[in-house]
Amino acid sequence: MNRKLTTLFAAAAFLFIGGKSFAQTEKDTVYVFLPDMPDAGIYLPPPPEMTSTTYADDFAQWQWGKTVRPTDRGQQANDDSQWGIKGMVRVNSDILGFEISKEKTPAIYKLLYNVLWTEHLSTQNAKRKYMRTRPFAQYNEHTWGRFDNERELRYNGSYPSGHTSLGWSTALVLAEMVPELQDTLLRSGYQYGESRVIVGAHYQSDVDAGYLCGSTAVAVMHASQYFQKDLEAARKEYCKIKGIKNVSQTEGFPDGTKIFDGPVTEESHRFYGDIIKYYETLPERETERGEQAKADADNSVDAMMKTFSTPAFEISRESNPAIAALLDYTRENLIKTADELGSSTFRERPYVRLNPRRNKTLISDDEEAYKEKTSYPSTHSEIGWGLALMLVEIGPRAAANDILGRGFEYGRSRVIAGYSYPTDVQIARLWASATLAHLHTIPEFQKLLQAAKDELNPPAKGKKKKK
Repeated sequence: MNRKLTTLFAAAAFLFIGGKSFAQTEKDTVYVFLPDMPDAGIYLPPPPEMTSTTYADDFAQWQWGKTVRPTDRGQQANDDSQWGIKGMVRVNSDILGFEISKEKTPAIYKLLYNVLWTEHLSTQNAKRKYMRTRPFAQYNEHTWGRFDNERELRYNGSYPSGHTSLGWSTALVLAEMVPELQDTLLRSGYQYGESRVIVGAHYQSDVDAGYLCGSTAVAVMHASQYFQKDLEAARKEYCKIKGIKNVSQTEGFPDGTKIFDGPVTEESHRFYGDIIKYYETLPERETERGEQAKADADNSVDAMMKTFSTPAFEISRESNPAIAALLDYTRENLIKTADELGSSTFRERPYVRLNPRRNKTLISDDEEAYKEKTSYPSTHSEIGWGLALMLVEIGPRAAANDILGRGFEYGRSRVIAGYSYPTDVQIARLWASATLAHLHTIPEFQKLLQAAKDELNPPAKGKKKKK
């Protein structure tokens, strides 16, 4: 508890002294301080109001969660209510194949502990801003989670989900640490968030936001030299325990079919939520937002650099060739993983399924080309969120909220245009962060990443560049 208070006081002190930066040390329990963490209360939209039609999905998922409680999955959700370092140790020890503890695995334990308190900051501003009532409190019930303290939760905002941010961010970091276990780690991290719906402690929209907060926190952590140092130390400790020289460099990217549950089908109770959210966006087609959705159909790197440029971070291929090369490589692999996941199943696009007679979209020129392509996952959305995370990792903190906000809206443009359902867009965002976790293990990507960083912040004369 004292270390937690130290972390929070450090962040508060930063604000108190008027934004003056102070040096981070190896004794700190966070890799990024609160003022440098993107604000989910800015880059994400507010949670659905109970009086809105989009709340229907939250309500349906809350009801679904209660039906799962008597099952083995319900028991898992019950156990997943354990938050904090104890929860992460329990969840991941079996996957890694040994007991994680401060005494037996100090490097791995330190990494998990610091990731915990860093990602914790990613949800706090939004929680305080919205102070959304949790479903169990809203309906005068109790949570199914045996570790949940209902009294505390009633005074802690439901949106975004802190458990979800913790589980997903930890899974991303460990997947990068041990690529050979990436599918199992990411599946566990994904379910850790889903468990919050099952126990009734969070709505689905809280969990969806929590995943994005977790991936954002990991992107920012990658800019910390202390995170990089701790990650490498944890990887070496893992290898020593396993008796191997190096972790296995898994050739392929994670297998999305082993991580996610697949697209929403027409038999699912969530299909109605997808339809409602889709139809709610139709009026936006006649506004400036509709014009932006048309422009967002161009997912080339040149177009993306233009759309992500802000007064604090203006980028272009001409001025930033190294950044462009990094984004070219990242985009190519985001498309690759979207195609790999999409090839496992086919979901008819909303403009085909819901408007069979009119067959009308906002971008009619693309209708025939996309008609036979799956809606799940949304490739545009994966590119938008993935490149946003990449730019947040290398760019100035002052631009992060604008970049992430555009990355989020870039995905929503595909719903407005009629080419994807909201759940296809959300999975694409998660899939983007999983893809980036694996990209960070590839030497070619690492070289491009370092070159982009050096382009923005050239090494001092006489100082060697990092290899």
